[in-house]
Amino acid sequence: MWRDDEADTAALLLHEPGEIPTAVLLTELGESIMQQLLPAQAGIHDGMPDHELAAAAEKMRTDPTVQVSRVLPETLKALAPTTTPNQTEIIARALISYLLSISEATEDDVLPLLNTLRQAALQRSSDPSN
Repeated sequence: MWRDDEADTAALLLHEPGEIPTAVLLTELGESIMQQLLPAQAGIHDGMPDHELAAAAEKMRTDPTVQVSRVLPETLKALAPTTTPNQTEIIARALISYLLSISEATEDDVLPLLNTLRQAALQRSSDPSN
């Protein structure tokens, strides 16, 4: 979708009865990325002393970007199950644009990032311990 390739977009939007719609998968992916990105941006990391973690968590809880970041995926997830292909593309572009706006990533980073996420998902799905 990001490259405006009609054949690839059509393949992504196609799903058989019983399969999870692409829009739902996209919103879940966007939510997952935000859950990883936002704590890191707030300075939260493994091994933080409890008092620093509590302060960073409170700062993150009251941050307007974080608050909007919670509303966006919830809204898109509510709409996703019944979207048309055109609406699915709008959701995909909205999520990517939002992630670009809250991170240091650029448009040139989108395809490599998506490839990395795809590889991680494939690895998780083939790992029998998951």
